[in-house]
Amino acid sequence: MNREKLKIIYVGSLNVQSNSYRRFKTLKELGHEVEGVDSDKYIYNGPYSRFHHHFNIGPGVNQLNKIILEQFEKLHPDILFVDNKSFVKGSVIRRIRKKLPDIKIINLITDDPTGKFKYAWRISLKTAPLYDCHFVQRKVNIDELKKYGAQRVELCFRSYDPSFNRPIELDEAEKEKYQASVGFIGTYEENREDFVAFLIQNNIQVQVTGDGWSKGKHWNIIEPNYHGVSVYGDAYIKSINGMTIALHFLRHANRDDQDSRSFEIPACGVFMLAERSDVHSSLFEEDIEAVFFSTKKELLEKVNYYLQHEAERMVIANNGLQRCRNSDYTHAGRLKEVIKKIYE
Repeated sequence: MNREKLKIIYVGSLNVQSNSYRRFKTLKELGHEVEGVDSDKYIYNGPYSRFHHHFNIGPGVNQLNKIILEQFEKLHPDILFVDNKSFVKGSVIRRIRKKLPDIKIINLITDDPTGKFKYAWRISLKTAPLYDCHFVQRKVNIDELKKYGAQRVELCFRSYDPSFNRPIELDEAEKEKYQASVGFIGTYEENREDFVAFLIQNNIQVQVTGDGWSKGKHWNIIEPNYHGVSVYGDAYIKSINGMTIALHFLRHANRDDQDSRSFEIPACGVFMLAERSDVHSSLFEEDIEAVFFSTKKELLEKVNYYLQHEAERMVIANNGLQRCRNSDYTHAGRLKEVIKKIYE
C-alpha cells in the first residue's frame, strides 16, 4: 500500500466555510484520492434536520448511509474517515468491514461526544467499538469513550489553514468596518458575557461578534458594542486582523481547553489574550507567544497593559505566528499525524 496516496471516503460537512471542508481539501492537497460525502446535505437540509441531529434517525440519515455504501462500492477505499459527529450506522460499518477487512475506519471528533450534549451522539456512542481509532480534543473524552467500547482513542488538537487563517493588510474602508482595540468573535455563553460586561463596565470597549448575545442578562451593557451575528470567510479573517487585542474565551459547555481559534488568531499574526488552560500553556509559551488570563481582574489588567505597550504586544503576536508555523499546527500537520498513527 502506498501511504503517500491513499483512497479515502471522507464523511463530514463540506460547507466551504467549515473547517471540516478545509480538512477534506487538505487531504486532497496531500496527494490522496478523496471522495467526499457531504453530511450536511442529508442531515441538515429539510424539515427533519433537528430530528436527525438530536435523535440520529430519519430519512436523511438513511439516505446518507445509502450514499456512503455507494461510494464504498465505487472506490474500495483504504480509509473511511468520519469528521465529527457520526451518522454512519453500525450495519453499514459492519458491511464495509466484512468486504474490506483491512480498511481503517476512523472518527476525528471536534465536539464533546461524551459531555453535556451526549444525548445527540447516539449513533457515535453506539458504534464506538466498530472504529479502529477515535481522535478527540479533550483528555477526558479518552476514558469516557473507552467506557462505550472504543478500541483506541488518541488526542488530536485543532488546527488551521495557512492559506485562509493568515495576516492581511486591511484597506481604509476595511479598517473602518473591522478595526477594534479589543474584540471577541464567538457565540454567547454566560461566562463569556460576564467577562465582556465586566470589561465594558471598566471602560474597555469590546467589539462583540457572534450569535445569541441578545438573550444575555447583560445585553443592555453589551448591545452598544455588538457588531452583529457570526461571520465567516473573508469577513471572519478581516475581523480578526482588525483587532489590536483578540480575546479568546473557551466554551465551557463543551469542556474545551483549546479550540480552532486557539490557532486561527495567532496564525493571523494577531495578539491573542486567551483563557488559561493547561493545553493552551503547552501549545504557546505564556507571555512570549500568547497571553493568558483566569480571572476578570487579571483580564482587565492585561488588556490595559498591552493596549499601552505596543512593542511588547507586537513581539508576542509575531512569536505566536511563528509558533503556529514552526510547530506545524496546520490541518496538514495534524492530518499527517492522524494517518501515521492509524498505521502504527
